[in-house]
Amino acid sequence: MATFGIDLGTTHSCIAYVDESTRPVIAKSAIGEDTTPSVVYFERPGVALVGTAAKNSALLAPHLVAQLVKRDMGRSGVEFTYHRERYTPEKISALVLRELARAAEENTGLPVRDVVITVPAYFGIAEREATRRAGEIAGLNVLDVLAEPVAAALHHHAVDETPGTRHVLVYDLGGGTFDTTVIRVSGDDVQVVCTDGDGELGGADWDQRIVEHLLSTFRDAHPNLDPSADDLAVQEFTDRAEEVKKALSATMSRNVALRFGGAAVNVRFTRELLEELTADLLDRTAAITERIVETARRKGVDRFDEVLLAGGMTRMPVVAAALQARFGLSPRLSEPDLAVAKGAALFALIRQAKSTRGAARQLGITEADAAAMAKKRVSTVVPRAFGVKAVDPRDPLALTDPMRARQMVAHLLQANTRLPADTGPYPFQTAIDNQRMVEIEVWEQAGPTPSEELADNTKIGHGMLTGIPARPAGCRIEVTFAMSETGELTVHAKELETGNDVRFELNIGGADRGTIAKARTDIAGHSVSG
Repeated sequence: MATFGIDLGTTHSCIAYVDESTRPVIAKSAIGEDTTPSVVYFERPGVALVGTAAKNSALLAPHLVAQLVKRDMGRSGVEFTYHRERYTPEKISALVLRELARAAEENTGLPVRDVVITVPAYFGIAEREATRRAGEIAGLNVLDVLAEPVAAALHHHAVDETPGTRHVLVYDLGGGTFDTTVIRVSGDDVQVVCTDGDGELGGADWDQRIVEHLLSTFRDAHPNLDPSADDLAVQEFTDRAEEVKKALSATMSRNVALRFGGAAVNVRFTRELLEELTADLLDRTAAITERIVETARRKGVDRFDEVLLAGGMTRMPVVAAALQARFGLSPRLSEPDLAVAKGAALFALIRQAKSTRGAARQLGITEADAAAMAKKRVSTVVPRAFGVKAVDPRDPLALTDPMRARQMVAHLLQANTRLPADTGPYPFQTAIDNQRMVEIEVWEQAGPTPSEELADNTKIGHGMLTGIPARPAGCRIEVTFAMSETGELTVHAKELETGNDVRFELNIGGADRGTIAKARTDIAGHSVSG
């Protein structure tokens, strides 16, 4: 029984497994590549291409191609329509996962069943649950959803087991997302100290800046032609943009030949120009890195023994140069495209070694290796702040007209709290006379920093506390949040006079087991190939 780790990326995905010597190995794609583009081409009803073939098809039929869907994971109501069939981001991601699993089985001869799927460290409950659902829809048993920087650090730790306690800063800039995470590594313990990130910042944004420059240059040369109004032309310019971006990580300049409407333009693109066009994007990563360095300092980490670069975008020389210039950090580039999948595979093995009876025999490894894996401990933190909606007690209307008083989010569970976490009871009270029930609304931080403003948070769930006695306003209620090691949030609300209470786990996105089962059946009915 092999264990697999999957890096489900915004632009590229990767799958790895652990061999009999507990070494993580990449399972190649259908065409022998280490990574697979996270792109789906809906060729016809019930038939989909995934990966490089799908990406190439975007040049012919961009309206039938789904890409960058990771940025929509966990967003309520988002759907895409192809051949009159509607697809959620989870269903499209499930098609990518199915192709990864199919190719891995074909190339390794091992069944792909138990997997760990990675997500950006800052992903909240909705995004993590959507990722888990995507795996289930693909027919996989999702052991856990693991933060990408933790996976990268696990892989690095397995390769370089330097003794003693070390603090590692992981700078992870992928195709569509960015996050920074500080991790403490000590013996068999890997512990996240703090994390931060931006779900709308990644290589696709660098590509867009290049596309805008190419379009502008073409229009300057041919004012009567506008490639931006043609979907096929935009897709071709986008492909050229990605190619030149990758090339400029190794060379100083590259010529780009553009054709549209019978006209042609040759654009000379330099690394200096690319860095100038995208300087503000790099500055955004620097601002987040500065926040995480300060957060780590408040938690007692004032120096880093190592800085790891993860994500394909960190191959750009300007990334390492910026970290050195701005923070005095000397980063290390180590398999930026593959480390996350390999670390996820190791984490899957750790999970299985801890929970499987006769793990060595089941996993095909030695007793000593199974025991060593079972000893390892990986702990993470709360990615964002979580709280409940309440009447602002500082508003004078709270006493005289609470229905018109300002509403706010009172955060009970703070970002970067170590998991598992239990807040203990927080005191609240009813706002109006004879209030017989209270809706407990759970809200999650949406902005870069915690804020009590409703607009800076997202409602992610609710429960109803009933049976409150008819009393004047001020009946005491206690609310407790508990989050498990895997990020599942349980809410407990109790009215103190009667002892009536309500306890609920969040059902994110309204997807019950029946909905997931139907989606699994739909996706299983698709013919998928790479």
